[in-house]
Amino acid sequence: MGYVKRTALAAAVMTAAATAPAHAGPVIEVDGQHAHRVNDPAVPTRAEIAMSMPVRASAAGVVARASTKRGRRAVYAALRRELRRKHIGKAQYRRWRATYVRSIRTLRHLGGARSTQLRYVLTSVESLALRRLLIPSRMPAVFLQLERNRQYWPHMPYPAVGDQVSFRGSELLYQYFAGEGLQLHPLSIFKKANHLHGFCERKEPTCDEAALRRILDEMTALAVKRSRGFIAWEYLFYFGGGTPPWMSGMAQSTGIQALGRAAQLLHEPKYDATARRALGAFSAAPPTGVRTTGPRGGVAYLQYSFAPRLYIFNAFLQTEIGLYDFSNLAANDRARGFYADAIDEARAEVPYSDVGDWSLYNYAGHESTPPYHELLREFLDSLCTRRQGAVFCEYAKKYRGYQVDPPTVNYEGPATATEDEPVALRFNLSKLSAVQVTVTRPDGRVVLDRLATFRRGTGAFTWTPRGPSTFTVRVAAKELRTGMGKRGSDTADVVVENRPG
Repeated sequence: MGYVKRTALAAAVMTAAATAPAHAGPVIEVDGQHAHRVNDPAVPTRAEIAMSMPVRASAAGVVARASTKRGRRAVYAALRRELRRKHIGKAQYRRWRATYVRSIRTLRHLGGARSTQLRYVLTSVESLALRRLLIPSRMPAVFLQLERNRQYWPHMPYPAVGDQVSFRGSELLYQYFAGEGLQLHPLSIFKKANHLHGFCERKEPTCDEAALRRILDEMTALAVKRSRGFIAWEYLFYFGGGTPPWMSGMAQSTGIQALGRAAQLLHEPKYDATARRALGAFSAAPPTGVRTTGPRGGVAYLQYSFAPRLYIFNAFLQTEIGLYDFSNLAANDRARGFYADAIDEARAEVPYSDVGDWSLYNYAGHESTPPYHELLREFLDSLCTRRQGAVFCEYAKKYRGYQVDPPTVNYEGPATATEDEPVALRFNLSKLSAVQVTVTRPDGRVVLDRLATFRRGTGAFTWTPRGPSTFTVRVAAKELRTGMGKRGSDTADVVVENRPG
């Protein structure tokens, strides 16, 4: 069953409210000389595959360089060298050289932003060649990505940042990064494979075993042999200070998980074998692999192989889930060992993700956005349901409460004040909220009405009463993070006395 059929079926099933998953993602589908936007239930949403760095990337890293004679010579030399060594065949040599030459010619006819996108991808190929990193196992991914950008930029609709793009006849997904063109996104592709697996596992009408085979066969062909002998699915663009090619522990583990699931469902041992070849990433230190020492002293796995001190909570937990699932699906002791090496560190890190009313994205770092908070909660819950530790259950429940519980605000005083003297109306707040204080006289007239944003803890508004009376103070809070707008409030009386003398 092909892509169009899946899309049509999804529409019918959504109407019946029976099987279409709520996570169906939009994708720009390229079909020959035309492209249109569709919702494919197998495509992950932006929230599922968003890549975030809590540091600012240097703008210089994403500026496309000009193609140079030296760069072009390096590409041609790399192709000739590997052909001479018989590491690539004549057909591959001719096809990849033609892709490169056509891309140069296409670039000459482009201008503006479209030229910038293709130029970045083209010069990335040259940069790899100049650094002698355009190796035979990397060439399939490099030249396929170049060809897709060459096809796309002359005439196809200009994408928004983060848009995903697919090409008819292939299950692969590319994501648009501003200034860096369309980039293969292994995490997105393997999440799509997991969705396809889920459709078939649940025997839904959107099940497409042929598509599942196709996507994993395509990704197997694009795996790169790294220097420690394992295979990896790489990212080929500059990101957050990382120079390509780099890899992601989360994407690697998700790929291993997807391959293991498909091997069982489809009775295809070749997918199990591919997954086993990818496990070495979890024994190799960065930047070759993703194994490192975590902030609590145990083994940890990195989201980004170029960032050995960036410990991202949701990525670490998802990496562990992938290893755990594959170890059980394939009865694989090596995967089980890698999982066991790091699970104590994961348990130890989880409490450090809690700021009291929300979660942190990375250890001792930035707060999660609402989508990342939910992603972390989901992974905690996944480890809880797999019975991997009470701490995962505890924090999954706690983080859900942070999302759905209304803010609690308690007025703390004072109960008395003196006319014409400033007084701090103090309150205690349970979570980040917009807080409004109103003070009214006995006749209902409002004498103070102020609004400000406060974080969890103690806050105060200053008020100078004008005359003795018993005033009513109401403090109301509206939570800001989840968009649900839940509210809490507290009310108290303040007796204002005459100023002495």
